[in-house]
Amino acid sequence: MKALGFAVTRTGTRNVSSESGLGKRGEFLEFELPSILDDEVIVEIRAAALNSNSLWSLKRKPADPFSLLASMVKQNPGREEHLRDYQIIGSDASGVIVEVGSSVKDWKIGDEVVVHCNVVNGNDPIAQRDELLSKSQAIWGYETNFGAFASHSIVKAKQLHRRPTHLSWEDSSSYMLTLSTAYRMLLSPNGAQIKPGETCLIWGAAGGLGLFAIQLAKLAGAIPIAVVSSDERSEICRQFGAEHFLFRNELKNSMLTDSGSPNPLAWRELRKVLDRQGLEAPDVVFEHVGKETLAASIYLAQRGGRIVTCAASSGYESVIDLRYLWMQVKRIIGSHISNSDEAALANGLVLDGKIRTTVSTIAPFSEIADLIDQLNEGHVMGKAVVSVSK
Repeated sequence: MKALGFAVTRTGTRNVSSESGLGKRGEFLEFELPSILDDEVIVEIRAAALNSNSLWSLKRKPADPFSLLASMVKQNPGREEHLRDYQIIGSDASGVIVEVGSSVKDWKIGDEVVVHCNVVNGNDPIAQRDELLSKSQAIWGYETNFGAFASHSIVKAKQLHRRPTHLSWEDSSSYMLTLSTAYRMLLSPNGAQIKPGETCLIWGAAGGLGLFAIQLAKLAGAIPIAVVSSDERSEICRQFGAEHFLFRNELKNSMLTDSGSPNPLAWRELRKVLDRQGLEAPDVVFEHVGKETLAASIYLAQRGGRIVTCAASSGYESVIDLRYLWMQVKRIIGSHISNSDEAALANGLVLDGKIRTTVSTIAPFSEIADLIDQLNEGHVMGKAVVSVSK
């Protein structure tokens, strides 16, 4: 089957000037979808959402996408069809099934679905305990080929979840990666398992991940504290249930010094802001910024508190003060997307109307490069989505 997709290619992206915009490092191309395996389906994509990992693919940092594809095939022999001179990127989509593998029993042609990005060999015994523990695990459209930004894509049947038909195709495409990630971080036994009455400090609260964290914390009976950089961003968070805020733009001190090391003056300043609002030190810190904020997160957390982290948008090499970790018996919990069960529970909250989607920007597929630039330059609050086909 022929398909049209937006791709990173081995050639043609390294030579593009950074001044041209990150989106120009990708290109549209027509490609041939390989034959599907017994446990796969082909989905006609109706809409697809941007996530940070698509920016990483285009930047080729922190890892070259073709190295990631090679690593995935090494861990999953027999998947060599993913090794091409291009990678169709994108890890969130909604669409309609148009072809079904011979062993797929729960889905049929014509079913409307949303796609979760977790790809894993379900026959790996450790995957029965937690799929994220399997060495076969990979992220669709980041560590695999044939991702969301295409007219048609190949998807493992286990990645599929029922589309909430009360939402548009664009809204349906926007939430699975970020919502299921936030679900595992906050509600799952694999994460912080936040409890009623606890406080939760949320970095980057006005982003797609943060807005879901606000809603999940509220749903659990916890108290979210949104860290934002402007009044405009606080208003967005307020619309999703936040009542308490830390404004980074009002701090006198930066999180990092000029030399790039952590700045304890900023930590203490944040602590005073919490005190002035009558807020206890957070029981849980929702962390995905990394280098810039991890040391502050450890300092700020309540004695015995949990810092749960899923990313490192400011850099993954972080300097921390271990004294605040061991002497105050705090815990750092690593979290990575979600397993299939967690994704199903997260999707159920959307199906039941308990969680609102966070789309702020929609563009036609032809304008994906410009939308990537907007996201990369920090001009998008909530989720950015492209309409692919209808």
